[in-house]
Amino acid sequence: MARRVSSEGDRGTGAGTWALLAGAPPRVAPAAGLRRDRRNGGAATDHVVEARRQAQATLAFAASIVESSDDAIVGMTLDGMVTSWNAGAERLYGYTAREVIGRWPIGITVPEDEQPKVLKRVGRGERVDHYETVGVRKDGRRINVSVTVSPIWGTGGKLIGASSIARDITHRKQAEAATPERDTLRYVASLAAAAAHEINNPLMVIIGHAELLADQVGTQARGQIDEILEALSRIQEIVVRMERVTRIELSEEASYLPEMLDLIRSSEPGLPPH
Repeated sequence: MARRVSSEGDRGTGAGTWALLAGAPPRVAPAAGLRRDRRNGGAATDHVVEARRQAQATLAFAASIVESSDDAIVGMTLDGMVTSWNAGAERLYGYTAREVIGRWPIGITVPEDEQPKVLKRVGRGERVDHYETVGVRKDGRRINVSVTVSPIWGTGGKLIGASSIARDITHRKQAEAATPERDTLRYVASLAAAAAHEINNPLMVIIGHAELLADQVGTQARGQIDEILEALSRIQEIVVRMERVTRIELSEEASYLPEMLDLIRSSEPGLPPH
């Protein structure tokens, strides 16, 4: 895990110099009297200097990987205080490193009621793998994230902190939610089309007989039959809409009624209202 070490050149940018929390070699200035004298162990000194240079290069390379990662990589103490915050975390949560390092950002990376349980597991040396939860951005927007929280071990096997790697899974969650919705639409549309087909056949018979009767009765009865034909026409329009359901829109007419499909809003646009 990496720790952000602030420097004059990166203030206010959220970027930083990173070093490993455990085992980072200290920067020690050479002694004033040290000479590259082969007679006084100069070759051994060269070896130590080269080993230190390689170690620092390795640390710098590891730090660049952390800083350039698309994932939000956060280091923290076992009580939740943030010790490192990479550029990926800034992009995901909207906070700069200056705003969160040295603080306890409750409810940002993990909901407040879940964080103690997660850190307790890590405090026992356990790894919390691909834990799906909800984070909160600086602007208040909630985001679905998959988080892996791991213990950080120091020298001598001492547990010194926790690291979390979070990835935005909002689009994946939206796709998962859309799949059942598509299935529901398919089932509803299939049922509506089948019902429309079954209703339409006897409906046409009724309309045909009513029109024949209208020509055989007197004026008073003709008016009643016309009302029957008008009602049958409205039923025909409903049947047409049932055959053309393209989305699921529920009726909002009355709260005391059970949920019902709103055929006008759920069917293809352009059809006349019934």
